Amino acid sequence: MRYEMYIGGYGKGSLARAEMEDGRIRVLERYEAANHSYLTIEGDCLYAVSETPNGRAIGYSISEDGALSRASEAPTGGDDPCHVSVAGRTLLVSNYSSGSLARFELGKDGSIGRALPLIARSGRGAKPERQKCAHIHFAQRTPGGWVAVSDLGTDSMLFIPYAEIENDAPEPIVVHAPAGYGPRHLAFPKKGECWYVLCELESELLIYHGSPTRAALIGRMPVGGMKGANYPAAIRLSPDEGMLAATGRGEDIVSLYAIGAGGMLSHLCTESSRGAFPRDVCFTPDGKYLVCANQKGNSLTAFEVRGGRLHYVSQTEFEAPSCVQFRKK
Repeated sequence: MRYEMYIGGYGKGSLARAEMEDGRIRVLERYEAANHSYLTIEGDCLYAVSETPNGRAIGYSISEDGALSRASEAPTGGDDPCHVSVAGRTLLVSNYSSGSLARFELGKDGSIGRALPLIARSGRGAKPERQKCAHIHFAQRTPGGWVAVSDLGTDSMLFIPYAEIENDAPEPIVVHAPAGYGPRHLAFPKKGECWYVLCELESELLIYHGSPTRAALIGRMPVGGMKGANYPAAIRLSPDEGMLAATGRGEDIVSLYAIGAGGMLSHLCTESSRGAFPRDVCFTPDGKYLVCANQKGNSLTAFEVRGGRLHYVSQTEFEAPSCVQFRKK
C-alpha cells in the first residue's frame, strides 16, 4: 500500500511532500518554508503555520499529483502559532506565545480570507516557569458541535458552540484541568461521551466524560514511566477510533492505549521512538502504520500497528520534523 503524506517542521525548508510504501518513507520534494511546525489538510488544500514572532497562516493548493503551490497567506495577529485546523469555512490558528486564537474566513476555493477578531485569553497557571500567561496550543471542531480550545497557560479547555465560531466575541464554556497540568492537545471520538486531554506539564492523559456543560474528569493514564516531566506532545486517534497514540519527549517514547467500554483507556504498549523529542505521531488512513516525527532526532520513524503493538519498520532522515499528515483519497 502506498500513502501520500506531508511533513512539517522547523528551519527554512520545513515543508515536504513524501510517500510511504510498505512502511518505508521517501521524501519527494521539499519547499522553502519558515518553521511550518503544524499542518492540516482539507480537501485539495493544505494549511500551515509559520511558527515565528508575528506568525503567519499559509495556504497551499494540492495538485493532482500531490505537489504544493503557495496560494494564500495572512498574519495571525500573534506570536509563535503552533496549531492549525479547519472548522467548516473557518480556519483556526493557535497563537501560543500570545495566548490568542486567530480565525479566518475561507473562500470557496479554500483561500485564506478576512480575519475575524482574535479571541484573546488572560490569566496564569500554577507553574510560573511555563504558565505566566495564557498559551493557546490547540483548537479543533468536535463531533459534538463545539470548537474545543486548549490553554496550556491557564490549565483550561474552552468550548465554543460551532454555530458561534464566526461571532465577533463568542462566549466559551470553560472546563478546568488540574492545576499545573498544562493541557496541550485533545481528542474526541465520534461515538461515546468520553474525550481525552494530553497534558504537557504532568505526564498524564486525562479522561473526561460528558458535554462541556457537565464534563467530569473520570480517569487518568500515565504517559511513560519517568518521574520527571516527560513533556507529552501528541495525541492521535486511530482511524477506527479503537486506540489512542501519544508521545513522551522526555523518554523519547510512543505509547498505544486501547479505548474500552465506557471510553476508559488501557495501556497496550510503549516503544522507543528511535529518535529524540518525538513531537508528533500520525496513523495511516487505514490504521496499518504509525509514523513518528522525532524533532531533535532529525528523523521519521515508521511502525506497523499489529496486535495492539508497535513493530519497528524503518527510519528516514529529515531535519527537525514536528508534524505528519496523510492525505486521504
